[in-house]
Amino acid sequence: MERRVKFNSDGVQIAGVIFEPDAGADSSCPGVILCQGMIGVKEYFWFPTIARRLAELGYVALIWDYRGVGESEGEPGRLYPLEQSNDIRNGLTFLETNPLVDPDRLALLGYSFGAGMVPYVAGVDARVKCAVSVAGWGDGRRWMRSVRRQGEWLDLLRRIDADRKARVATGKSELMGRLGGILVGDPATAALREEVIKSIPGMANAISTDYSLATAEKLLEFKPVEVVERISPRAIMFIVAELDTVTPADDVVDMYHRAGEPKRLWVIPGAAHYDVYREGLMNRILDMSVAWMAEHMPAG
Repeated sequence: MERRVKFNSDGVQIAGVIFEPDAGADSSCPGVILCQGMIGVKEYFWFPTIARRLAELGYVALIWDYRGVGESEGEPGRLYPLEQSNDIRNGLTFLETNPLVDPDRLALLGYSFGAGMVPYVAGVDARVKCAVSVAGWGDGRRWMRSVRRQGEWLDLLRRIDADRKARVATGKSELMGRLGGILVGDPATAALREEVIKSIPGMANAISTDYSLATAEKLLEFKPVEVVERISPRAIMFIVAELDTVTPADDVVDMYHRAGEPKRLWVIPGAAHYDVYREGLMNRILDMSVAWMAEHMPAG
């Protein structure tokens, strides 16, 4: 069963869809929050499909729109990681209020930008008993520097500095121009992204989200890698694409080495960032994610 829901986070109303097992389920179901990529829309990148699969296996799954995106309230263009982490943590509290959910068995599954939020929230919130991070990142400054040439990096820092001063006078931050303003990528990556998006149901007319220079500044300051050691003895699995030029794998591999047990790392050979959303590989990733959750937080 699936139904539209809303919950409040720091005074902002977050819109989501919750997926529950069929009739007969009791209060022993694990709960899973799915954390979207930077596009932030709950219906994109197979998330409803993944949530339905989890519900079929006995999990209660929540997908949701980022604040300022889709049906959620909030300031458009503002994606501050610490606010995002609060939204996820309030989502955990929302799951705790569901009569089907066992509050001692809560998990996170995130992709891309959301896969950077997963280790951070798991590190600071002990309610997360199991986590899966797919094609994520661990250090905002290292991430955003690594995907830019030197001139592009210096230009970004210049723009952020100018925007910070303008915000003092106007209270507004300049929008960077769709995802490319933050994610940047080589032409081959952009072409791959378009190819993959067109193959995903419900994304033929997908619209990217435009984020601000203030968002870029907050990303530079955000470092999930600094709290990853605090996850153990709870479980985390990192899945990365070997040839990722959007969220480079090296950043996550370093984070994996800092994490304690139980942990697992899967570097997908020959894969690029958007390959993780191809249907075949998406299903393999989901199978491995479910197996990890079943090992450390079984349904039933």
